[in-house]
Amino acid sequence: MIKVIIGEKGTGKTRRMVEMANAALEESKGEIVFVNGDNRHMIDLKHQIRFINAREFDVLELDVFYGFLSGLIARNYDTDQIYIDGLLDIVKGDLKAIEQFMFDVKSLSEKYDIRFFITMNGDPDNVPSFLKEYIA
Repeated sequence: MIKVIIGEKGTGKTRRMVEMANAALEESKGEIVFVNGDNRHMIDLKHQIRFINAREFDVLELDVFYGFLSGLIARNYDTDQIYIDGLLDIVKGDLKAIEQFMFDVKSLSEKYDIRFFITMNGDPDNVPSFLKEYIA
């Protein structure tokens, strides 16, 4: 399962993701991972959630980020949920690359039964068709 939250900058997407991740601890059967491009929200997350600043690992492109996510899963097959805050702030990619990334993440989600939650800056009324099925 993949859920994408799209909204303009400053609309509370990150706050919502932090709240969702913290609340998920009560029902999660495995590890919860929160990936961001900086350390600002690390202290808002409960300590049981694994926080990763992707920029510390020089992850700049979508295909590299997919490999990064695959490595997170390979490290711990008990990963239950992955929260990616500000996908397009962490990495760069055009619409074609984003579409391929979403296809690949969907495959990971189905194969390993992991729930992905992703935020992106943008206009929620002008979402590309390939993202519409994931809008939360």
